[in-house]
Amino acid sequence: MSDGNKERRKLEIAMRKSEALQLRISGMSYRQIADAMHCSDSTAYEMVSSALREIPARDVEELRKEQDSMIRSLYMQLIPRVNKGEPRAIEVALKLLERLAKLHGLDAPTKSIIEVITEEAVDKAIRELEEQLRLLELPEGEYEELDNNENEGEE
Repeated sequence: MSDGNKERRKLEIAMRKSEALQLRISGMSYRQIADAMHCSDSTAYEMVSSALREIPARDVEELRKEQDSMIRSLYMQLIPRVNKGEPRAIEVALKLLERLAKLHGLDAPTKSIIEVITEEAVDKAIRELEEQLRLLELPEGEYEELDNNENEGEE
């Protein structure tokens, strides 16, 4: 590819990223951007993300302020309908609040704890339960004899 073609391609890509970002700023979802730009949802997301990474930090903060203002304005317009109990208005208002929380990084990441249970651990738990059952079935007086036998086996 010649230098002229490379530069033209870079310009086309930059223009598509800019268009995707403008559509996102206007309030479109990534799905809507993808439909409008004839690409996949993931490509739309990547174009917007890439365009944002290329913007200097102070411009991103200005963009965040604009988004904040737009979300708050839409939310305030919904308040009368929310107060009347309109389900759709409540749903949209909640989505706007979620977006506002994301915009300002208020949603903490979710921490998941994954516990792996091994076959050995399961076998050990079964043995312990079997022992407890066996103790429950012993007639009185045989507990002491059982304890003595187990202690001898451990030595």
